[in-house]
Amino acid sequence: MDEVFKILTQHSSEILLFLLLTVIVMAIFVVRMASTQNRSQQRWRTLLSGTNGDNLEKMLYDHLRERLRMEEEIEALRNRAKDLERRLNENKGHLGLVRFDAFDDVSGNQSFALALYDDQGNGAVLNSIVGRSDCRVYCKPLLNGRSERDLSQEEQRAIREAKSTGPKSIISP
Repeated sequence: MDEVFKILTQHSSEILLFLLLTVIVMAIFVVRMASTQNRSQQRWRTLLSGTNGDNLEKMLYDHLRERLRMEEEIEALRNRAKDLERRLNENKGHLGLVRFDAFDDVSGNQSFALALYDDQGNGAVLNSIVGRSDCRVYCKPLLNGRSERDLSQEEQRAIREAKSTGPKSIISP
């Protein structure tokens, strides 16, 4: 034991220096941990300000209810968008108009052929023939871009014009 005391007394300055450095390092760790804990406590205080265990649970349930309501609303909007897309595809957006003189004695291009159909080619061709004393209107159905009835040159031109110009947008950007 005497030898231990002798060694301690001989190296006491080095041992004290080592212990002092250890205390300083531990103090730095304690300060950093206290700072981290203070920041964490401050965050919790901010999050839970004005709450206790009872109303914190109520707040979480309210948040969950609101989230579920928003999900239902988003799903309803998705369904509405799908319906609008379907209706837009069924829209008679292809349009072709050809004006012409049906008779030599009537001028001014008063007669017309109007082709109106959707993306699948389903629609109709309207034909109005204006004479000096009367006006007749004919409608021929289109199914997949074709009609069961014979089409006049003007009606065929109206269909070609509608096809060449493409669908007209009913929604402005």
